[in-house]
Amino acid sequence: MATNPKPLFSVGSEAEWARINEEEERQEAEFAASLSMAERVAYGQKLSQQAMSLFAASVRAGHVSRRALWS
Repeated sequence: MATNPKPLFSVGSEAEWARINEEEERQEAEFAASLSMAERVAYGQKLSQQAMSLFAASVRAGHVSRRALWS
C-alpha cells in the first residue's frame, strides 16, 4: 500500500474522507443488521451506561456544572 504524503486533515482530502465515511456507514449497517432485537436493546443500554459514566466523570473533573445532572 502506497503512503499518501498529504495528511488527511489537509485541504483536498474530501474524496478520501467520503470513501472512509462510506466504508464506516457500510460496516455500521452490517453490524446493526446482524443484531437481534434483544441484542440491540442490550447494546443500547451498554452505550447509554458508557455515556452516563463519561458524563459523570466530566462532572467530577469539574468540566461540567453539577446542576447539569438534574436538568
